[in-house]
Amino acid sequence: MRFVIDDDVLGLVESIAGFFERRGDRRAITEATRDSDAADRQRWQALCEMGVPLLRLPEPDGVGAGLLEATAVAERFGAVLLPEPGVAALVLAPLWANHPGAGDLLDTLCAGSRVTTLSAFGDIAVSPSGEITGRARIFDDGISDAAAVLAHDEYTGGSALAVFDMAVLGRACGGPVLDPTRPLTEIAPAGVEPLAILRLCGEDAERIRKEFVILSAAELVGGMEQVLRDTVEFVKTRTQFGRPVGSFQAVKHQLADAYALTEQGRALVQFAALSIADDPQDLVGSLARWVPRSAITVFETAIHLHGAMGFSWEVDVHLYLRRALVLRTVLSRYAATPTARAV
Repeated sequence: MRFVIDDDVLGLVESIAGFFERRGDRRAITEATRDSDAADRQRWQALCEMGVPLLRLPEPDGVGAGLLEATAVAERFGAVLLPEPGVAALVLAPLWANHPGAGDLLDTLCAGSRVTTLSAFGDIAVSPSGEITGRARIFDDGISDAAAVLAHDEYTGGSALAVFDMAVLGRACGGPVLDPTRPLTEIAPAGVEPLAILRLCGEDAERIRKEFVILSAAELVGGMEQVLRDTVEFVKTRTQFGRPVGSFQAVKHQLADAYALTEQGRALVQFAALSIADDPQDLVGSLARWVPRSAITVFETAIHLHGAMGFSWEVDVHLYLRRALVLRTVLSRYAATPTARAV
């Protein structure tokens, strides 16, 4: 087992990080949350042109990378709190590339002309006649054109992926939004004609869930690393009692603990990505519990080390905490018992 990422993919990761930095996307996203949607169709189009959806497709059409490499890309998404459905694209593209009925869906996803979000955990069912029942939660970024929802196929007893046009889906937010960078909303697609119903083979549904958990956890690791860097820089310059705050041993210990949690999270994510094929569900289930909990600890530590500023909109650490709290809720569906995980 080799924890080594291909040089070509590292180049793509660096290009994505540089792209975000040149555009000032992190600041733009955090400022947009105050009065408008944070998602940007032009930014997502540019990421598609850079080859993000093609990352896990086989050569020569794709990059030929694996899930391990995809975690490195997802970390860059998490570092800037990317609102667009980057994780969904990394999960759906290789699945659709191997499905005989998903050619158009794959083409529009990779081209960026149909932005598609994903719900891997819900209570949606597809009847033998094609009728849709149940509810699911999706990340409603404001620019997605379609929603791919994992569903129970009552005809085969297996699973299916139902794809809906977002323009005709009814939403029920049900109150204030916790994460304004990427709102979580509930959909009830009963009576809505899907764009496609793709019946899945074998372990495809379970693999979708696992990959969604692993890549979402990678996003959190990227956020943990970014917030830790910001906090270290802050305590170097913030003075108290005539000394930089970071010179106090109590502060150093908290930062060391946060660093340890970040690196442990990255190691767990990478190990899960490498062993996904023979994972007995215990590892990914542990990941779904452990990484969000560790991320929340790191972000809460960062808020406190920023002092009073950490509790204000002046510092964006609270947005990372909000993202982690939402993902803890979403990923807890996988961390539950096998019976509760079943769609």
